[in-house]
Amino acid sequence: MIRTVLGDVDPADLGVTFAHEHLLMTGDWPVMDEPDFRLDSVDSAVEEIAPARAAGLSAVVEMTPLGFGRSPRGLAEISRRTGVHVVAVTGFHKVGYYSDRHWLHRYSAEQIAGLLAAEIEQGMDEHGLVGPLLDRTAARAGAVKIGTGYHRFGRSVGKLIEAAGIVHARTGVPVTTHTDQGTGGHELLDALARAGVPGEKVVLGHIDHNPDPGYLAELAARGAWLAFDMPGRVKYAPDSQSVTLIAALHERGHSGRLLLGSDLARRSYWRSLGGGPGLDYLLTRFVPRLTAAGLGEVVKRALVTNPARAFSLGAGEER
Repeated sequence: MIRTVLGDVDPADLGVTFAHEHLLMTGDWPVMDEPDFRLDSVDSAVEEIAPARAAGLSAVVEMTPLGFGRSPRGLAEISRRTGVHVVAVTGFHKVGYYSDRHWLHRYSAEQIAGLLAAEIEQGMDEHGLVGPLLDRTAARAGAVKIGTGYHRFGRSVGKLIEAAGIVHARTGVPVTTHTDQGTGGHELLDALARAGVPGEKVVLGHIDHNPDPGYLAELAARGAWLAFDMPGRVKYAPDSQSVTLIAALHERGHSGRLLLGSDLARRSYWRSLGGGPGLDYLLTRFVPRLTAAGLGEVVKRALVTNPARAFSLGAGEER
């Protein structure tokens, strides 16, 4: 099953899925420090989703972790109003976004795992576990997130990886990741494997920021899911790079490990807020590029078949 904010759904019913998006980031100091991160309107999110929904979007993996003003009730409202499934996450971004006094640095792996598992099994806290009191919602998380820095894990990340392993063993949720510039993929898979998380339960986010087909093929061969979330954001690279990279991985037999998203985590990316490319870009602009390149079957896998497997609850899969 897939755990969404409105309840569990059959993987066969998930449909066209964007594997890395942000719909609500309502506050906390990273948002205050970077005002362009502030996505605090349910109405704007509903408006932003509408063209993508019309183009075929059925589900979104909402990757906003603790510490960014994640709103479970808001996500549930967005899902009800748009008809789009929303898979939410618990867990953390890279540790540079958290205060030196944050409890993630002070609590044990077992204590952290208990807090995160409760968000998956019972319901997410509306206020992101900032405490001291909880406001437990009915919306449950469907994945646990961890973030690593550029070529390094960062303070306390080893403990967070251990906690993610405990949560995975207890709940079966996948582990989704922020990999800075696509670095550290092997090191992250090694550490998660030691924590009991097989490659088949790991989604490597932003991995296409490291556009080395040999490197990515090695990660795919280890069972990891490769989340391509750069299309449309040409300040990083043109779409042609992503098309070429996807074709190279397909030729090497790894299209069964690809996921697609757009990671539009800024107001300036949303057309409903006067920016661009907009949430529908992936379906209306990038997918036609892949289809024209003879990669239509890869599109179906990356948007439908693969997400239904990647975000299912369970211990792993036979490959």
